[in-house]
Amino acid sequence: MSATSAKLPVYFLSHAGPNQAVDESVTADFFAKLGQQWTALAPSAILVISAHWEGADGVIRVRTSETNELYYDFYGFPDFMYKLQYPSKGSPQLANQVLDILGKAGIPAKAETERGIDHGVWVSLLRILPNPTVPIVQMSIADMRSRPAEEAFEYHLKLGKALRQLREQNVLIVSSGTAVHNLRELGTYMRSGGKVAPYVEPFDKLLDQIALTESEGARDKASVQVLANSEFLRPAHPTLEHLLPFHVALGAAGGDKAKILHKNFLLSLSESAFSFGEQ
Repeated sequence: MSATSAKLPVYFLSHAGPNQAVDESVTADFFAKLGQQWTALAPSAILVISAHWEGADGVIRVRTSETNELYYDFYGFPDFMYKLQYPSKGSPQLANQVLDILGKAGIPAKAETERGIDHGVWVSLLRILPNPTVPIVQMSIADMRSRPAEEAFEYHLKLGKALRQLREQNVLIVSSGTAVHNLRELGTYMRSGGKVAPYVEPFDKLLDQIALTESEGARDKASVQVLANSEFLRPAHPTLEHLLPFHVALGAAGGDKAKILHKNFLLSLSESAFSFGEQ
């Protein structure tokens, strides 16, 4: 697909931990190969929705800055990790367009200029596009910790549907979360000799089934009802912020066909990735 194609695909990526910026792994290798695909797509800009930024009171935040300072939103790593750089520029034009789109869709949103791009954005992009030449804009999900899962899922589907039109304007939409994300039990399974938690694979399979559902209506319904009622939801996601970008990607995808791009189960995590509408 080139810049003259009708619309760009949508991606859901499991961004993995901050160490992914420097460690060699199968996920780092996947990111490098993905970069070749993105370069061929030739987007005019990249919009990244990060699980590591939750807009308070359900209000989406969008970075409108010209430059992208880094936000080192992690703790306990070696000092050099806090000196890593990812030189990229923003796009006030795209950011303000996003704010306008969300306003028309009835989704509360505000501009942000002070907070830098967090590791949900720059860690994976450092591997995917180490020398970015196109603007990168970060936006948040909504903080819906006090809301039922069904409501949080529906809200983020709506968010993705509002953003869908940007795909026809050569904007690459990237949802950055983690397919299974239970940091609370990471140490437990690390001490168990590296076993994978029993909820990782079954919950990940649910995401596969939903993503591969060809009817948009059926996919939307399953992404709300099946996931909300799954016995594996809370073990896989004690809090929902790393799952909600998956719903944004589904909303932006519409009925476009999904591809499973990557699998890696690690302790109490799954680093799966999907594309929608990829040729």
